Amino acid sequence: MMPIRDVVIFPYMMTPFVVGRESSVRALEEALAGDKKIFLATQHDASIDEPRPDEIFGVGTIANIVQSLKLPDGNIKVLVEGVERAKVVTVSEDEGFFRAVVKTFAFKVEGGPQLDALVSRVTTLFEQYVKLSQNLNYETMIAAIRVDDPGKLADTVGANLQLNIEEKQELLEIFDPIDRLTRVAEMLDIEIEKLNVDRTIQGRVKRQMEKAQKEYYLNEKIKAIQKELGRGRKERDRRAEEEDRCRWHDQGRAREGHRRAQAFGKHAADVGPNPPSPAIIWIGCSLYRGRKRARKFAI
Repeated sequence: MMPIRDVVIFPYMMTPFVVGRESSVRALEEALAGDKKIFLATQHDASIDEPRPDEIFGVGTIANIVQSLKLPDGNIKVLVEGVERAKVVTVSEDEGFFRAVVKTFAFKVEGGPQLDALVSRVTTLFEQYVKLSQNLNYETMIAAIRVDDPGKLADTVGANLQLNIEEKQELLEIFDPIDRLTRVAEMLDIEIEKLNVDRTIQGRVKRQMEKAQKEYYLNEKIKAIQKELGRGRKERDRRAEEEDRCRWHDQGRAREGHRRAQAFGKHAADVGPNPPSPAIIWIGCSLYRGRKRARKFAI
């Protein structure tokens, strides 16, 4: 007997794993020296290195050791194939490993319309499950369930469902094939509903993320446009301000020049018919293409 962690071995199931515990290595070597059959049972708590018999489930699977390879670190990599489920009768410790006496059960299944309907239902549900699941190959799985034995169908489907250890152990402990197939159908209904809910949630989240990304992109684009428009507006305002300032400056100079010209004309009238030589008076300036030009007026 070999306790295993984090996996439930079903009949007809091919499973590779590494054996590292000393007691498990001894049990494996004992089986390899004999008929290459070993009883595999899952332990309750995977964190326990050396579980006691009461810390191991009482129902497990008799398996054939298909391949074994001793690794450099002393561990052994094995490939096993489940043969049939069995129930522990007694467990004893012998030469550093567990030796178990187990009991198997044989059930005769009678066909009929109800069984055919149940098989058809499980097959249809499993096809839906595989299509929704992202972890299973559709063609491989559909080929695997093309079997006539309802017990084998139940074990094949149960082994490939994404269930926790307790749920898989529950299936393993159902010896009656019809009861087991019925329970598999119920589990498939639940798992399909979960996958549909997950897909709906993922679709909603994806749409929200796409919407958020689109809104972020548009907001950033609007900000960039507004920034460019702000730069243009500031430049126009600056130019308008300069033009206003120059216009005000020209008007002030023109008024000042006009006032001085009038004052000089009055002075010239006062001095009589022989006025002094014409005077050049600067009476204004204007801004033309960014440069100031002086206008000269002779009086």
